[in-house]
Amino acid sequence: MGWGASVAVNGKRVSSPLDTGTFAAVRRKWKSGDHVDLELPLTLRLEPINDKHPDVVALLSGPLVLFPMNDAPGITRSQLLAAKKVAAQRWQTETSSGLLNLLPFTAIEDERYSTYLKLA
Repeated sequence: MGWGASVAVNGKRVSSPLDTGTFAAVRRKWKSGDHVDLELPLTLRLEPINDKHPDVVALLSGPLVLFPMNDAPGITRSQLLAAKKVAAQRWQTETSSGLLNLLPFTAIEDERYSTYLKLA
């Protein structure tokens, strides 16, 4: 059963979902300007700041830390893990105080941000 990774050449998918630990072989006559896209599933996970504070966490998507752009008092573990990618470099999740926007570091400009959130 595939784990969700896929390969596309010039916008057309050329492989079915790949199994973990396998390679995608793309055999074709390559032309100048061909474009290869690799899509990897990046699972959301929470990383605590340390063992003494398991309720102070950062949200990660694969290797990316997603920085909250606004306060989220009372946010729960399930609300954070329900974050959805809504743009190329933006995630959102619903909290009891409204939408929480999250960005990877490379997308932050002049906004105020934080790395860790305290879970309710």
